[in-house]
Amino acid sequence: MIHFAISNHLYRGSPTPSLLIGSIAPDAVHVRGQITREEKGVTHLIQNGRFPSVELIMAEFKANLSRHSELAWKDFVVGYFTHIYTDLRWTETIYADFESAYIGDAIRSVYNLEVSQVEFEIQRSIQNYDEIMKSLSNAEGCTIGPYVTQSEVNLYRDLKVEWLQDANNEPNIKPSYFTSRAVNRFIEETSIEIENLLREYDIAYNIR
Repeated sequence: MIHFAISNHLYRGSPTPSLLIGSIAPDAVHVRGQITREEKGVTHLIQNGRFPSVELIMAEFKANLSRHSELAWKDFVVGYFTHIYTDLRWTETIYADFESAYIGDAIRSVYNLEVSQVEFEIQRSIQNYDEIMKSLSNAEGCTIGPYVTQSEVNLYRDLKVEWLQDANNEPNIKPSYFTSRAVNRFIEETSIEIENLLREYDIAYNIR
């Protein structure tokens, strides 16, 4: 939902289907089953266990953007690489704060519970959420090599929509670390950072 919220911000409340499905495409690697950290790293430009630099993300962004001229492809690519940048900034900021503050065992379990709660809170905070889900459900993914295939992206889209529409997946807890205030601030700040990067690297994107 954080990726959808940022996409919604970038496209002024009118994210295209291709943008939305592109914004979750790097995680489509999970449909392969039990994957290694290295396999997931490939789709997120991680090398030797290290997150990519902003320069590498933007270089790959521009290189892939020019592969096809169709607007649907360009929106998909915008979604794909803004996802990677968002993950980088999440790890450097809000997750780093959580890791520093957390005391005890089961850090991953607490993280998963709180972030699952955040997913549902963001749903309720986005006015055009139903439109976003309808648009995502009708979206067609793309193959973007060597990362993920169209069939993987489409399958992951279906799994994600199904998960978000099942109210039983909401933990119904009050997050201690990933509060609505902190997450909303992250979404706002990261969206602005992405807009500035797109201008800096002279990348045009399709605002409806």
